[in-house]
Amino acid sequence: MKLFVALLALVACANAAAVGEPISERSISSTVVDVIEGVKEQMPCGFPGAGIPPIAPLRINHKNIDIDTDAVKMKGSVDHFRLNGLNEFDIDEMKVNAITSKVTYKFNFRDVNVDTTYDMEMQLKKYGFTIKMIGAGHAKFAIKDMVIWGTMKYSLGMLSGKLSLKSLEVRTHLGEVDSEIEGLLGDGTVNVKMNEYLAEAVEMVINENEDLIAETIEQVALPVVNNVLDDVNITDVIAGGEGGEKEVCIPPELDW
Repeated sequence: MKLFVALLALVACANAAAVGEPISERSISSTVVDVIEGVKEQMPCGFPGAGIPPIAPLRINHKNIDIDTDAVKMKGSVDHFRLNGLNEFDIDEMKVNAITSKVTYKFNFRDVNVDTTYDMEMQLKKYGFTIKMIGAGHAKFAIKDMVIWGTMKYSLGMLSGKLSLKSLEVRTHLGEVDSEIEGLLGDGTVNVKMNEYLAEAVEMVINENEDLIAETIEQVALPVVNNVLDDVNITDVIAGGEGGEKEVCIPPELDW
């Protein structure tokens, strides 16, 4: 979320700098792309100044899970959780319209995958029936060719220097889902079939509920982002970015 706010602040700064001058949407868009590429390079080291740890990979030693939604219910824990591939994405589209204050974007994440051990009770709820699964063991789960695209509109108070996010559209499509989770209702053929069903169910839930997911993200993200932006001033952002040489990211050694 902090990275998203920083990106929005950068777009607004570029917009503000263009006032009174010929507006070059291509130049602003290219600047944003350059910053995103810089973020990708820094992700293995994290962002200490923003309190963000290394996120490529994102590692969590232990985490209790308790999720209950209309589609799925999960309760249990994961250990040695490792999320890989957050920095393995392509920027297929990035357009900033400084006149309408609109950003159009499209990202393609090639292979986002999880490797962990787990102990979990899960219920998949779909079409009026519930499938219960209880399992424990080693788990691998991968999403390939995940495309995230959409638009966002913002406003910038030129006198106050305050940003606000007016709308946020986030749409997602999964190309392929692979599931290799041990202990789903036993081993052998039953476990293989349950992995196949789980992969198919995740792909179906995401790809067939595009509108619902987009609406949910906007409802959740808008107030959170705007709450953070209340404390952001464009003058401070510009001043904070002046001077200094960027340190080269040297990823820490991983023990698991």
